Amino acid sequence: MEAAYCRTTGSEFQSTLQEFDADPAVEGLLVLATPDDAFTPAPIDETLRELSTPVFGGLFPNVIYEGEAHADGAIVAGLAVRPAVEAITDADEPVATNADDPITTTDANDYETAFVFVDAFADDGDRFVQQLFNAYGVEYTYIGGGAGTLDGDRRHCLFTNDGLVGDAAVVARITAESTIGVEHGWTDIGGPFEITAADGRRLETLDGQPAYDRYAAIIDAETDRTVTKTNFFEVAKSHPFGISRLGAERIVRDPFEVDDDGSLRCFGALPEGEFVHVLQGDPESLVAAADRAHAVASEGASTDSALITFDCVSRAQYLDTAFDRELAALSQRGSTIGALTIGEVANDGRGHLEYYNKTAVVGAIDGL
Repeated sequence: MEAAYCRTTGSEFQSTLQEFDADPAVEGLLVLATPDDAFTPAPIDETLRELSTPVFGGLFPNVIYEGEAHADGAIVAGLAVRPAVEAITDADEPVATNADDPITTTDANDYETAFVFVDAFADDGDRFVQQLFNAYGVEYTYIGGGAGTLDGDRRHCLFTNDGLVGDAAVVARITAESTIGVEHGWTDIGGPFEITAADGRRLETLDGQPAYDRYAAIIDAETDRTVTKTNFFEVAKSHPFGISRLGAERIVRDPFEVDDDGSLRCFGALPEGEFVHVLQGDPESLVAAADRAHAVASEGASTDSALITFDCVSRAQYLDTAFDRELAALSQRGSTIGALTIGEVANDGRGHLEYYNKTAVVGAIDGL
């Protein structure tokens, strides 16, 4: 896999896409980008529609290139294998697993890995991910994340050959084998608490009480902090929820906003009837988790496999100056590309496909 880093403003981004598209050795384009204030979608859309090579990817708060996080720029990666790319714009429509694919003649049974990118602010984001798993099950190893920006602008954020799209998911299946490491490093400080009312990503009540009231009481009792509606985001980034999973790490859910009725909005669904804990972390435990994710992905992978990482942007916000240590842990084998995502999509090639929060995901992909 050959990758280039470029600016997203001016014509440099379009030129880079066109150069990779013209390379006969490039079978697919993975695009990870973060727009600055001058980013204009219209010329990008026009260039994407003119590409003859299948393209997929997304806009993210930051991209990772050669061990550093960049807040302005794009990574264009040329793949040596041809992806089968599908955009899912309706969560009620089934994924067409056996439909004729106009961009590849590969038998569906030959696919090994699926990249999955979801509009992180789409109301149906979790349903898109569930739909993919219902269609493909554990047939593939999945890796990807939630796309979007943190500036409040609900822009189209997923790259396709039809241009940038939003309120959607994009899946790109490839024949390359991969190994995935998924770790978070957060530990319990309180719970379990029952989710007694929830609507998708909106957590309404815990133990029969308004979710904000119950959460604030837990933080007050178990930490030296006091949470208010004013400082909620600042406190919550250090104390997410964890959904209980038998014999496995908890699935982290990131609360980010308080509604007027005391409900909490989270990145990722919290199913009614499930039990959650309130979690906490520290720089040592989070960096150690990133190191484990890298080790699991790298174990048994070939030396020429491509390393791709999707790390939650809220981990970077929490770690602050210590995030350089996490990047170093994720980039131990040298050149690594990836993005800071708003939620991570992954499984380990065996278990259920999950939409994680506050988690480090590393993939080692052979022959990419």
